[in-house]
Amino acid sequence: MGAEKILLLATAALALVSNLLPHSLVEYERSAIAEGQLWRLWSGQFCHWSPLHLAGNLAALIGVVVVAGRGARRWLALLPLAAPLLSLFLFVAAAHLERYRGLSGLVALLIVGAAVEGGSIGRLLGLAYVGKLIFDAATGSESALLPNGIHTAWEAHLGGLLLGLAAAAGFRLRARSFP
Repeated sequence: MGAEKILLLATAALALVSNLLPHSLVEYERSAIAEGQLWRLWSGQFCHWSPLHLAGNLAALIGVVVVAGRGARRWLALLPLAAPLLSLFLFVAAAHLERYRGLSGLVALLIVGAAVEGGSIGRLLGLAYVGKLIFDAATGSESALLPNGIHTAWEAHLGGLLLGLAAAAGFRLRARSFP
C-alpha cells in the first residue's frame, strides 16, 4: 500500500474516531495540550460541535474536492500531516482560543488545492474564500452551523490557507525536481 493511500485511510480514521469519542476528550483544548495531551493536535481538527457542523464541513470538503478534480487526492492525503501543524499554528497565533473543533481550517488548505488544481473555477473559489476570511476576521461573525456563542475561528482558516500555500510550493518544487 502506497503512502498516499495510508494517509487517506488515516484521514478517514481520524474523522471517524474524533466524532465517535466524547468531544471533551478529543477537541483542541489549549490547556490540555499544554499538559501533554498531544493527540488533540490531530483530533481537534476532525471533531465537531454538532452533527450540523460536521455535515456543513463535509459538504464544503466534498464541494472543494469536486472542484479540484483528480488532483484532490494528494491534497486530501496531506490532512493528517497538516492537522497538528494547524493546531500548533493556533496555539501560537491565537492565544485567546481555548477550544476549537472542526474541519474548516483543513478545508481552507484544500481550497488552495482547488485553486491550484481546479482551473478558473478553483481560482475563483480561492478568491471568494479569501474574501470570506477577511469578512470573518473583521466582523467576528457567527456561523449558522455553530451552536450559539461559538464564533467562527477565522485564525484556523488563515492557518489552513497558509499551510495550503506551503503545500502548493512544496508540490511545485517536487515537480521541478522530479519531472
